Amino acid sequence: MMVLIFILVGSLLVLPLLNYTAAVVRASKVQRDKISSAEAARGGLRAALSDPSALYEACGDSGLHLAVQLADPGFSVPVDVECTTVKSAQELESSELRVAMTVTEAGALTPQGVVGDPFVGNGSLDPSVWINSSSNTSEGDLILLPLLPSHALNHPATGGYMMPSWAGSCRVFFPGTYDDPVTINDSIPTYFASGIYYFESTITFSGPANVVIGQGAIPGCTEDQDAAFNAINAPFTPNVSGLGATFIFGGAGRMVVTDGGATQGPSVKFNSRLVDPTDVGSTVSAGVSIVTVNGVPSGGSSAGLDIPGRLMVPNSYTETNPGDANPPVDAVQGDYTPSSLIPSVSPDPPVPAVIEVSFMGAGSSTLYVPGYVGVPQGAISVYVAPGYGMNKSVQLVGGVLAARVEQSVDLPADSQIGMVNRIVQKTFKLVATTSGPTGVVTSVAIVQVNDYGEYAINSWVTTGA
Repeated sequence: MMVLIFILVGSLLVLPLLNYTAAVVRASKVQRDKISSAEAARGGLRAALSDPSALYEACGDSGLHLAVQLADPGFSVPVDVECTTVKSAQELESSELRVAMTVTEAGALTPQGVVGDPFVGNGSLDPSVWINSSSNTSEGDLILLPLLPSHALNHPATGGYMMPSWAGSCRVFFPGTYDDPVTINDSIPTYFASGIYYFESTITFSGPANVVIGQGAIPGCTEDQDAAFNAINAPFTPNVSGLGATFIFGGAGRMVVTDGGATQGPSVKFNSRLVDPTDVGSTVSAGVSIVTVNGVPSGGSSAGLDIPGRLMVPNSYTETNPGDANPPVDAVQGDYTPSSLIPSVSPDPPVPAVIEVSFMGAGSSTLYVPGYVGVPQGAISVYVAPGYGMNKSVQLVGGVLAARVEQSVDLPADSQIGMVNRIVQKTFKLVATTSGPTGVVTSVAIVQVNDYGEYAINSWVTTGA
């Protein structure tokens, strides 16, 4: 009898306890499933944001009502990730949209393939007309005549610096002053670290050269920080600043991009120059890719170039320390030499163009310059051999100012000279969704992504967990 009573009492205690334990275990599993789904949803967005540049490209074709499916992150819990574009921001506001194309020499023709609105006074017989419509800053409907930034006086190696073997095949150049010629004519991937480059001789990109200039949206074989720390025998002071690079040409300095008639042509791509407003001496280089030192030497300073009836260009000034109390100084006093490459007229011997592009082979060749090109007392020359325009691309699309632009009859298949107000920032809505026995879990983030990879998260909400 006592045994039966004990069993009865035990059952009254144990069975509810077992039922409670089973219920807790079931609830715990449901909770674990919910947590796993929530973390998978959030992890899907983290995976998408792990490579912002790739995200910018992948979501580029999406719209407000057109979603783009992103890659499966490969989690144990299946997750679906998609994005839509909420908003786009351009490089310049309409009030800052400078004149797209200006030629300063009297009688010079507006080139073919212009994108944007050219200056209405192009080719005027009064060579000073353009000066009255210019500004040192980018302003709406005005010609940009930028001040020069400060430049480093050290002389980095003209052959560049190799990265260590563990970093892969990569050659690096650093900002500074280059008095001697620089030639890149092989297939070694080459990277110019971000900053200010000053050339008084020719820099040539030829043959199979594969070059990225400055850090930004276009990836190079390395990045600024890695180059500065790891390049073999790199300068003690690498002079890296901002993002992207600005090439400045003084004296006989100029840039040549040519395939030399070879079957493989060069690929030369600049990244846009971005500068922090607090970067004293470099702020005026923002948005500028290529400029010349203008004017003519005059004692220990310089004076404006004045060829009556043909060409007038003010002399350049250097912004050494922005502020009303620190006015710009004459470029010569800032260790610059005015460009001597002033286009000649017959019967003078020809003077080389400051920017010379020559494609004579059948292979692909590319020159991409997204920032401003200002060479008002020099020429730009683009030559393509008859019948060889295909697979060629020349894009000077940040605005162009030159004395003249010389073009062959045949042009690159992709020929754009002028101003394209690029989309440089997009706001995306990222949605990651998981589904399972516990229901749907959704994680939604609104993120701003710049074309060079920087991003900011505006909001992030997970529901259903």
